[in-house]
Amino acid sequence: MSNLIPTNVQLPAHLASRISQKSALAASLAGGLGGGESFPRISIKGSRFRIKDGDTETVLPSTHIDVIVVGANPRLSKAYYAKAWDPNAEASAPDCYSLDGIKPIGDSENPQNDLCATCKWNQFGSKITPMGTETKACADKKRLAVVAADDPSGPVYLLEVTPAALKSLKVYQKELSMRGFTPEIVRTRLAFDTDASFPKLVFGFGGFIDEDAAEALDGVFGSDKVKEITGEATAPAAAPVAIEKPKPAPVKAEPVEEAKPIRGFGVAKAKEPEEAPASKGRPKAVPKAEPVAAVADIADEIASLLGEIDADDA
Repeated sequence: MSNLIPTNVQLPAHLASRISQKSALAASLAGGLGGGESFPRISIKGSRFRIKDGDTETVLPSTHIDVIVVGANPRLSKAYYAKAWDPNAEASAPDCYSLDGIKPIGDSENPQNDLCATCKWNQFGSKITPMGTETKACADKKRLAVVAADDPSGPVYLLEVTPAALKSLKVYQKELSMRGFTPEIVRTRLAFDTDASFPKLVFGFGGFIDEDAAEALDGVFGSDKVKEITGEATAPAAAPVAIEKPKPAPVKAEPVEEAKPIRGFGVAKAKEPEEAPASKGRPKAVPKAEPVAAVADIADEIASLLGEIDADDA
């Protein structure tokens, strides 16, 4: 057993009934280890935590953040880029990608094969790293849905765990399981591996959630919103409706959504220097008064159970 979680850690009384419980989320988090979405996400570009929501990006001041995992796709997703990665290039959609690791999703720009298992880019050796290591050109990722640990009723974010960080996530999940702790009852600390020459996440124990957080999250686990973020459920019919109806007032709807990323991560205000001056007196009150995210009303049960699969690519 590693030392990610202190050996003398004390479990709070309000979480005593949740210890060693069977957890579908724990299974989903472990599953798979051994695209243009409309929801906010946590990016790790440049080894800095960034909140991206539409065209707005807010760089967080801290080198570590605490989150609560509220959902995890039991399967690994996959993404293939025909062009070599360029850290200075604008973010773009992959040429081919899959949310379940079985077959490319319908809106892939350039599907490479009918099935992921038989695709040549999904084989080890299809890509050679600058260090001379054989790996896969189609990268495996783990899609997690998380909330800020200090704002559990706030927005739900997508966090994609890159291939290099899958091993850290696997070790962390195994230790949680050995202690009888489920992901639902702990604060997960995200930090960067300072020995890596590229952005690489490290997962750690950040303590237990408090009683208020436990109550706030009971209706979030397994909700439709969470499953949409993790890629377990897609809403093809919902997207067109959402695009057609908001057309009359798109300008008002977007500033409200863009203010949400600042919640729970210790940022004083979102990175909106151009829009704030535009309406001078009135907008100043809007960004502070509007960001009341409606996430707490989500209700359902936890994602389906799936066994642990080894993930060897670090």
